[in-house]
Amino acid sequence: MGYRPAMPGMFAVPEALVDEHLKLARELDLKVLLWILRKGEVGGLEALAHWLGRPEGDLVDAAQFWIDKGLVTVDSGQLTVDSAEAKAAVQPAALPVPVVAVPAPDELPPIRPTATQVLTRTQEDAALRRLFREADKLLGRTIGYEGQCTLLMLHDTYGLPSEVIFMLLTHCAKLEKTNISYIMKAGAAWAEREIDTIEKAGEWIAYLENSSSLWNQLCRHAGKDIPKGKAREKYLLRWSGELGFGMDMICLAYDEMADSCSKIEFAYIDKVLEGWHAAGVKTPAGAAAAKEQFRAKQATPAPQKPGRESAPQHRPSFDLAAYERSTLQVPVFEE
Repeated sequence: MGYRPAMPGMFAVPEALVDEHLKLARELDLKVLLWILRKGEVGGLEALAHWLGRPEGDLVDAAQFWIDKGLVTVDSGQLTVDSAEAKAAVQPAALPVPVVAVPAPDELPPIRPTATQVLTRTQEDAALRRLFREADKLLGRTIGYEGQCTLLMLHDTYGLPSEVIFMLLTHCAKLEKTNISYIMKAGAAWAEREIDTIEKAGEWIAYLENSSSLWNQLCRHAGKDIPKGKAREKYLLRWSGELGFGMDMICLAYDEMADSCSKIEFAYIDKVLEGWHAAGVKTPAGAAAAKEQFRAKQATPAPQKPGRESAPQHRPSFDLAAYERSTLQVPVFEE
């Protein structure tokens, strides 16, 4: 096989042409070599002689110049660059491959359907038509292209079934959060959690409503809006779920924290509740009795050993909150 250029529309020229032979090469010599390099193994000179209007013998002399230099060889009357030396000479240097940052598939923005595509999909899918009609009713307005485009993306791009999207819209309407961008963000989060069935959607909505109810009750007890975060929500749901405390006990633990801390410390509340859970305390009355029992135990002097006179001791005041902070484990939730 003859030499073939590595890149479309281009062919390589031996470095030796410039480094060693440019000074001695004639114009016709250069033209012949370029022709041979371009044509490769079909390097006959008849066509070139006709094209240049020069005698073929002149071109043969020019070719011989490069044969003598080792850049061209003759095989069955054909001039080629097929020898090892010639191919090494004309092999192009490896070009550096540019490093292009390609975003991961999940980082690519979803492609919004056009108005024509929305219309086509609506005509194809009766469930989508019903969803669009119900969305107008739930949101209290005509959602138009922007809303239809969002719902179609949640369906076709994110893979949420129509009935799940309907439950999403119902939940958003109940929260009075009917902005299209909010619905899109919430729907994408559902898709990420693979909430793709009616059962999963029902469980997730119940979880969200429970979390919201607990948070509102805690804020009412505190008498102020407590900034919410993912870690704080996890604490609250752990207390009510894993530890099994009602809001009366959670609020009581909040009061214990407020008496000892200058700012809201959910980790401190968690220590108190964890201690109560370990001691089997489940009611406010039980918590009060446990605290009195602990204080009474600390106030009782330790018995002295016979034959030894006890020196007067100064009993430091005991900080119950400090004790609770030092003896209980704290699960740490990242924000």
